[in-house]
Amino acid sequence: MKKNIVAFVFAATALAVIGCASAPEKKPDAKGKTVPKYEVLDHKTMALGQDIPEWVTVYVTDGNSGVESLDRYKEKFVFVGEQSGTNKNALQLWVTGFNVAQDMSRLMSTRVQAKFAGAAAGSPEAEFGSYFENVVKNVSDATFSGARIDSNFWILKRYFKDDNKTVDREVYDYYVLVTIDRALLQKQLDNIINGVKLDKPVTKEQQTAVDRVKESFYEGF
Repeated sequence: MKKNIVAFVFAATALAVIGCASAPEKKPDAKGKTVPKYEVLDHKTMALGQDIPEWVTVYVTDGNSGVESLDRYKEKFVFVGEQSGTNKNALQLWVTGFNVAQDMSRLMSTRVQAKFAGAAAGSPEAEFGSYFENVVKNVSDATFSGARIDSNFWILKRYFKDDNKTVDREVYDYYVLVTIDRALLQKQLDNIINGVKLDKPVTKEQQTAVDRVKESFYEGF
């Protein structure tokens, strides 16, 4: 075992370098879901004596919005692609072949869908009618220009079973950080949102809901 093991838990607010101690207890993440506890056995820059980058630790605890709160990314929209597995070579190939344009559309679609679902308290189809479906579809089909890979990182984690001692599995988590200037992406997204054509009309109440989401679309986005 390496001399130092970094305890790295989703609900933690910081990283601590510790000895070969038992893993910390499970804790709920930001959404209240209990996540498996684990120890970090290795990571991309451990052999160089470097820490896990701040954007990774912040992303793990606070998601994309957490990374965007960092000074370096305040004028950016941030999207992180993730893959996990036991085959390090296969995961490295995934990173090498990461298609920014293709994956950007997928990541953006997920984020837009979450925005509408959150605004409609879980039932966007009923709240917004066909507008919701068409926006998500158009975002998925769109090609966004200006996005680029800012960085990538991997972490080898050892997960434990419920007794906090028995090893369950060891898994590599790979992260690819994609950034795009906020103003540039917002302009492209506005064109999609405002250009959606409906295949069936929405009710007056649904149109009101749509207008409300448009007005506050980028709040917490």
